Amino acid sequence: MLHDAIDAASLSARDAYQLLTDLVAPRPIAWVSTQDEHGHRNLAPFSFYQAVCSAPPMVLFSSSWHGDGRPKDTLRNILATGSFVVNHVDRPLAGAMNHTAGDFEAGVDEWAMVDAAGLGPLTPAPSHAVAPPRVAEAKAALECRLVHALPLGHGVHGRPSTTLVIGEVVWFWLQAGLRTADAQGRPQAIDTARLDSVGRLGGIAYTDTHGAFTMPRPPRPGTGKPPGTA
Repeated sequence: MLHDAIDAASLSARDAYQLLTDLVAPRPIAWVSTQDEHGHRNLAPFSFYQAVCSAPPMVLFSSSWHGDGRPKDTLRNILATGSFVVNHVDRPLAGAMNHTAGDFEAGVDEWAMVDAAGLGPLTPAPSHAVAPPRVAEAKAALECRLVHALPLGHGVHGRPSTTLVIGEVVWFWLQAGLRTADAQGRPQAIDTARLDSVGRLGGIAYTDTHGAFTMPRPPRPGTGKPPGTA
């Protein structure tokens, strides 16, 4: 088998991102809800996401920084409040999730933007142990408290290019009936077809339990053009 050998040091950040996201796939999606210290809520998806510990249960995701050296609202809110919620994305919620990936101004309520775009309803529901709301329509949600935030990479102005966020899951929410038990009352594995998880592939490609599909990135507000275009 022939291979092309590529020196990672020769790649731009954009090219390295493309190779990573094309090759490390499919990736689960963390649809993260947060709120700032004043109660303003935020909702955004991240596909650099994984479970990393079970005793206690922990998950991690990474949040890249803006090109001008600003942290994203999600990261800023987590650092300010120490909590977040990871909401599960299934196929019916994929369009709403994709819309919240838009490059919105700080302080914009993505929940309301989803409803305004006709992709809702998207309902904020009270969490049990943390302040940020969860997505009521999600089949599952993980309430998390911040354990560690690790800056990584080399961004502009001496800032990191991304921050790795590790959170301890302190409360699980599951749609009623999603987790069943056997005759002895022992919990059984969740039916993956019923959970209908959506994963991220490269580019605008996604996958679920039935196959692959595509969703174009939402346009930049006020331009009608996708991110990265002039």
